[in-house]
Amino acid sequence: MSDALLQLNQIKQSYGQQVVLHNLSLELKKGEIGCLLGSSGCGKTTALRCIAGFETIAAGEIWLDAVCISSPSIFMPPEQRRIGMVFQDYALFPHLNVMENIGFGLHFLPQSERKRRVEELLYVVQLIGIAKRYPHELSGGQQQRVALARALAPKPSLLLLDEPFSNLDVTLREQLSVEVRDIIKEQGATAILVTHDQTEAFAIADKIGVMNHGEILQWDAAFNIYHRPINRFVANFIGQGAFVTGSVIDNRHVAIELGILTSEVPQQSENGSLVDVLLRPNDIIHDDTSSVLATVTQKTFRGADILYSLRLDSGAEVLAIVSSHHDHQIGEKIGIKLEVDHVVTFKR
Repeated sequence: MSDALLQLNQIKQSYGQQVVLHNLSLELKKGEIGCLLGSSGCGKTTALRCIAGFETIAAGEIWLDAVCISSPSIFMPPEQRRIGMVFQDYALFPHLNVMENIGFGLHFLPQSERKRRVEELLYVVQLIGIAKRYPHELSGGQQQRVALARALAPKPSLLLLDEPFSNLDVTLREQLSVEVRDIIKEQGATAILVTHDQTEAFAIADKIGVMNHGEILQWDAAFNIYHRPINRFVANFIGQGAFVTGSVIDNRHVAIELGILTSEVPQQSENGSLVDVLLRPNDIIHDDTSSVLATVTQKTFRGADILYSLRLDSGAEVLAIVSSHHDHQIGEKIGIKLEVDHVVTFKR
């Protein structure tokens, strides 16, 4: 028996002839934060709506706390699922102040307990000083905190967050994503976030599901999705990188133009076969003493560092992140060396 709080088993959902979710499966343990990550139209919000009970499913099962809440023959109404939801536009009640919004779902509690829970959450989301303000008097970040507190107030079995930071500017988004993770963890909640933003996913989630065409291609920790992508789509979608041609020497060694790579995991391709090798920007190290040179073709100044596009002698291009103290010009040749800890290859 699985110890997962939430299980999606081979979910299928379609609108007419258009299949939106296809054999979608995942497991989330109590206290974990999961993330469905993908571009627009990949099905991530539909998956969230199916979990919440806003959509029925055509095949498969959804289990929450060892109870089947959705299948082709079973449908538990949303209000019975004990699921909290933070919407993209926050959906705060404009005629209620901060305290009243947070306490809205606590009508089943005695007044003293309701007051205690609201005050606890006001402290948790750092809104004690503005408890009497109304939504129109709040900043975007404050509205987001109120929406989170309201969703957490009834202590739901599961919290769902639908693109919760999309209306905020980049700086606030980065700050709040860390704060939201801390709040969810502090409350001992289990949550699923949907987003198209990798930075958000990496900052918040324990498990990330990379989605494409209604399927989860890889459900894993951020480290593994970045350094051990399961297929070429995930490798391309997550982070930045470039593919160069390699030749398999044996199951632990691959030769590329820049040298020989040693893999910690056995290679699946036959000896002598050609493969595409994924090189991340942090695999290429700037080294003025190196005899291996590459030509700068593009540069993006990012403050603390510069992202360089570099052309090798063969014409292949790689990326390198270099401290911004080293300001090289386009067309200049710079020394580089390899420092590859995770060798990722795909058959050509």
